[in-house]
Amino acid sequence: MRKTVSHGDEIYGSDVFKILFEYEVSRCQRYPAPLTLLKIEMIPSALNDELLGKAPGVFISALNAHLRSVDIPSKAGNIFSILLPTSDEHGARAVCERLLSVFKNKFDVSNGSIAFSLQIGATAHNGGPTLTSESILLKADGALKQSKLKGPNTYFLA
Repeated sequence: MRKTVSHGDEIYGSDVFKILFEYEVSRCQRYPAPLTLLKIEMIPSALNDELLGKAPGVFISALNAHLRSVDIPSKAGNIFSILLPTSDEHGARAVCERLLSVFKNKFDVSNGSIAFSLQIGATAHNGGPTLTSESILLKADGALKQSKLKGPNTYFLA
């Protein structure tokens, strides 16, 4: 399967993400391996609407540049879901800190620059029979809510 192309940048659609998510969960249940899910709320800021229109493409390009080829990113509105196969809690923390570091800087584009505010909710599971898709989704959603309570440019690992 290939990533769908959106505004010239690669990211999975929500329907493909659901299929890949369920596959990875079932694989990690059968052959215990760690699995991490990130939920990222991205809020762009720029001087005008033209620049704001470019924000999703700039964000997706930068995001893809800092993810592994096996990672599975998806977008729904301004919420991004990223599934990190074979990544444990330490890997989740490393990715969250890396993304916050990358997006703390402004991105220069033609006619100006775009800044991003991120809030990241993350959860990791070691795999095995206790892993369920519902539990990992609920934990990631709850972690995103906790990150929002902490403020902009933060992450919370549940």
